[in-house]
Amino acid sequence: MEKTPLLDEYYRLWLLLSQTRSAIFKVRHKKVGQYLHPNQAAALVSIWALEGQVTPATLSRRLFLEPHTVSELIIRMEKKGLVTKRKDKKRGNIVRISITKKGREVCRRAMGQDLIRGIISSLPDEQREQLWSSLSILYREALKELGMEGETLLLP
Repeated sequence: MEKTPLLDEYYRLWLLLSQTRSAIFKVRHKKVGQYLHPNQAAALVSIWALEGQVTPATLSRRLFLEPHTVSELIIRMEKKGLVTKRKDKKRGNIVRISITKKGREVCRRAMGQDLIRGIISSLPDEQREQLWSSLSILYREALKELGMEGETLLLP
């Protein structure tokens, strides 16, 4: 039986980042009482923020998901009454995604902003600024590796 290779400091840091994200989602689910898959949460926030301008291709690009994954995501959210699809009036081959009233309510409830604020506020201001700076560097580097440098995909 082959031994698992020791995790170097870079992989351990990446794993910590990934597990921290998962743990915060788990806490949110437990405290808010509303489960919303992380991809659905990200999609709803993006759709709401970009109201009227969201296409499946836009979501795919912003969420770093494959087009078929976004299609399935939209279908699931549409069945739940969270979003609607409509053809663009000017360009009939384009589909626009809009958030519904129910989608806004679910988004507000499930996002648990007070919870997220409470967890992140456990960092002093200086450490929050450093975390923002560090994550921004990693984000820009990932975009560069994807050939997307210079693009701004983060929400305002």
